Amino acid sequence: RLEKELSYVNSETLSQVVGIQNNDLYIIKTSSIIEFFSEEKNNYCRTKDGTFRIKEKMYYLEEALPNKEFIRISNSAIVNINHVKCFNTSIIGKIQVKFKDGTTEDVSKRRTPEIMSFLKGRNE
Repeated sequence: RLEKELSYVNSETLSQVVGIQNNDLYIIKTSSIIEFFSEEKNNYCRTKDGTFRIKEKMYYLEEALPNKEFIRISNSAIVNINHVKCFNTSIIGKIQVKFKDGTTEDVSKRRTPEIMSFLKGRNE
């Protein structure tokens, strides 16, 4: 019940989400989230402190998160650009996101035009 109430409060602004790790509930600020991702029919958020399972659906996150900070790079990942070190375009037709913590994530080919447009828009 507590988890449901916390999720309801947080869904209005989505400045934070409720994460679950080892049966403990954590309130996590979205600004501290490196990425949201799906794996084996569950959704997660990753921070510098670890990975937490979340209840929110990816389509909801895509709509509710600030679009100047978060961008969907594939069907299974939404990244926080404030935690991105660079976008590697060394392989033709493929973009790889490199995070400040040293991890990487691939941009799907379907999302590549959106990412390029997003990057050009931020440059202006």
